[in-house]
Amino acid sequence: MRKIFFILAIGTLLTLFKMPHLFAGEIDILVDKLVEKGVLTPVEAQIILDETKQEVAKEVVEGKSYALPKWVQTMKLKGDLRLRYQWNKKKSSEERHRGRYRFRLGAEAEVVDNVKVGFGLATGNTDPRSTNQTMGNTFETPDIRLDYAFAEYSATPWLTFYGGKFKRKPVLWQPSDLLWDSDINPEGGAAVISKGLGSNLDLFFNTGVFVLDESSNDTSDPMMYVVQPGLDWQIVDNINLKTAFAYYGFSGVKGASLNHSEDTNSLDGNNHLIYDYNSINPSLELGIKNPINGLVPYCAFFGDYIYNPDPSNDNTGYLLGLKIGDKKVKKKGQWQFKYMYRRLEKDAWLDTFPDSDFYGGKTGVKGHEAILEYGLAKNLILGFDYYYSENISGSKKPENILQADLKLKF
Repeated sequence: MRKIFFILAIGTLLTLFKMPHLFAGEIDILVDKLVEKGVLTPVEAQIILDETKQEVAKEVVEGKSYALPKWVQTMKLKGDLRLRYQWNKKKSSEERHRGRYRFRLGAEAEVVDNVKVGFGLATGNTDPRSTNQTMGNTFETPDIRLDYAFAEYSATPWLTFYGGKFKRKPVLWQPSDLLWDSDINPEGGAAVISKGLGSNLDLFFNTGVFVLDESSNDTSDPMMYVVQPGLDWQIVDNINLKTAFAYYGFSGVKGASLNHSEDTNSLDGNNHLIYDYNSINPSLELGIKNPINGLVPYCAFFGDYIYNPDPSNDNTGYLLGLKIGDKKVKKKGQWQFKYMYRRLEKDAWLDTFPDSDFYGGKTGVKGHEAILEYGLAKNLILGFDYYYSENISGSKKPENILQADLKLKF
């Protein structure tokens, strides 16, 4: 008889737990009453509570719980903290030593089937190319700002739309930061098409319309348009090729003065751009697993090229790179070394977008970058990043930067 009561109690409580108005504290009270009346022993009561909690936890993970709204159950949080020591030395300038940090927190939640919203907060200021906070100003309280906020709609398994201020990675593929600083999140709308053809070939097509500026007094607002077809081809078991060809089109840029410019593009007497920047950008990455008889787990050659046909000179740029080690550093003992050489001429690309750590994000520059990362533990990474950069023409004024980072992800 006791066994029958025990089974009935479990079934009843699991049912009750699914009622929206019933909370965990009330379940505990009901179980205590059953123990007081001798229907359950303390051990059986604990078994019931444990099994009930496991069932509820399972339903929350699956988004099926009656006790919480679905968007709460499907929300995913992630974040990271980066602690940095940075040393700068430019010719004819004093050395600079800085302590810096970056904190980011992001979340995504499913609103309805196939529709989700994402947002992120980050340290920094209004500069779209930096989320760093420099230590100083007598313990001044820094800002936390909106890093991105977007809606994502998966119309089909192979077609996804984005709107708002979104991360650049899902809507554009770039193997390097020759053109885009990693902190930039564009604003506007985008669509991503990805379709597998067999087991070893994926085709993709990225396109978007990005707003650069808006004025209430002028209808010629600067805009950017991009189309990027590409493929991801597993040539053989250990060799993969990913390549894409992007076309960037602009409207309202010629004759404009863009915010956050480094003023290294060609300008007229009023600091307005004198060229268009409609450009083509082929990119590729060739990855090899276990090259050189397995001496390293992964090796890749990658590169970017940019060409702006409007000016007759100073209109090209390129980056060539090599990385060896693990494909990604996530766990203890994993490592990766990366080397890049780049040359970005004065009018090859708008000077509002390139990596801000490479000679201040200017154009008309060239130089080297080397990165070493090592996994101290899962989601705990030690990294070193060294830049040597200089102007292509005129006074070279070479700059050296060394960054030592401790990255903590959660």
